[in-house]
Amino acid sequence: MSQSHDQSKRLVPKVWPDTKRRRRKIEHYLMLGAMVLLPAMAQALPSDRQKPIEIESNTADIDNKNGISIYKGDVVMIQGTTRITGDKVTVYSVQQEVKKIVAEGYKKRAYYEEQQPENQGTLQAWGHTIDYQVTDDKIQLIKQAKLTQKGDTFTGERIDYDLTRQTVNAKSSENKSSPDGRVKMIYQPKPEQKQ
Repeated sequence: MSQSHDQSKRLVPKVWPDTKRRRRKIEHYLMLGAMVLLPAMAQALPSDRQKPIEIESNTADIDNKNGISIYKGDVVMIQGTTRITGDKVTVYSVQQEVKKIVAEGYKKRAYYEEQQPENQGTLQAWGHTIDYQVTDDKIQLIKQAKLTQKGDTFTGERIDYDLTRQTVNAKSSENKSSPDGRVKMIYQPKPEQKQ
């Protein structure tokens, strides 16, 4: 066996069954942690849904017949404390009721924020695509997804966030060797209680 063959064999990392098992355990604990964290993050101000929606953009193409409105160019959408920004925002409506909002960010990620009740702070979310299912109270953060509240952070390649059921499903990137594509959570320590 030649020396070069030996060297190339050493460069290929071998994944042992224990490593795979440990990685699955870590992913399992991350999912459990997310389920503990997110109930506190899942309650938006109920009055937001009753407020009017204001949209600013450089251009607007509105198709009333099909209920599709497309806004482009530094789009800012505000409804109460809810704020969505992106390079392109598409609003889907049925009988003048907004059903779905899709924000896309090309230069930088699209952004979503919402004030939470009872001093829970502001929920902030990023993704190159944010698919907000208004009727079902679900948010999909797609590509370089990030969700944060009160310093606790949850990142992954895709995050599905169900506000009603208070559940989250996160996926890592297809490129498993990329550390940036993995699901990651950061919890801040709780402040000590004064006696």
